[in-house]
Amino acid sequence: MSRIFLDLEYLYPGMTKKSGRPTGRQRRQVVQIAAIRVDSKGKEIDKFDMLTIPTYTEELPAFFTELTGITQRDVDRKAVPFEDGLSKLKNFCKGTPVWTFDKDYEVLEQNCKYIKVKLGLKKFERVKPRLKNWDVEASEYSSGTLYKVDKVAKVRMRGHVHNALHDVRSMSRGLHFLEAIA
Repeated sequence: MSRIFLDLEYLYPGMTKKSGRPTGRQRRQVVQIAAIRVDSKGKEIDKFDMLTIPTYTEELPAFFTELTGITQRDVDRKAVPFEDGLSKLKNFCKGTPVWTFDKDYEVLEQNCKYIKVKLGLKKFERVKPRLKNWDVEASEYSSGTLYKVDKVAKVRMRGHVHNALHDVRSMSRGLHFLEAIA
């Protein structure tokens, strides 16, 4: 059975290195949606990677660019309206179970409210709270670093942590390893 791993990169007002993680009360705005479809053996069989135009922000904060590697030029040249990205994401997911590291479902719901559309996806399975099943301290990992949970293999991954496509691949690899040792 296949499943989808999904990750978002988003910004919020006042985003700086010192501002910390945003809360649901802050206006989180999706800039990148990435997902991969994997088979039962953890092999990637399809990918989705799209930039979306933030709803309320015209210029990306410098820290967002530093964190993600996504530039204003990238958004200006490649991004689509959030509603278009969401429509394509729903088509990509088509009833397949979706897994995310933490609260990406909430962020998508919040962005849908901004433009008054329904999300139209079933609630996602969250990886982070399940890590305790393998005695993995969730606070030591993010979606982009979960592949490192396989300390024996000393796996290296190309890509940039906080690029959503890298992060879904990391999450998939890490969870597949944990499930295999269970």
